[in-house]
Amino acid sequence: MKKIEVLGTGCYKCIQLETLLNEILQELGQTQVTIERISDERSIRKFMPVEDIPGLVIDGHLISSGEVPSREKLLGWFSAN
Repeated sequence: MKKIEVLGTGCYKCIQLETLLNEILQELGQTQVTIERISDERSIRKFMPVEDIPGLVIDGHLISSGEVPSREKLLGWFSAN
């Protein structure tokens, strides 16, 4: 895992997801991973409808949309990578 993208326009759920991701990556000591927020609607639509934000893209693959995944679910995904 090298790059994480949070797809969203800056809504509460998008910020919540980004904050949770930062916390988990720090806990796991994964400082080499970058998190980028993608707020451009055209770029979001390449992965999903804008109505389904927030979206989570890991290394170019849409992993989640329309929800803030639980801490446990995120930890499971990161430990699998």
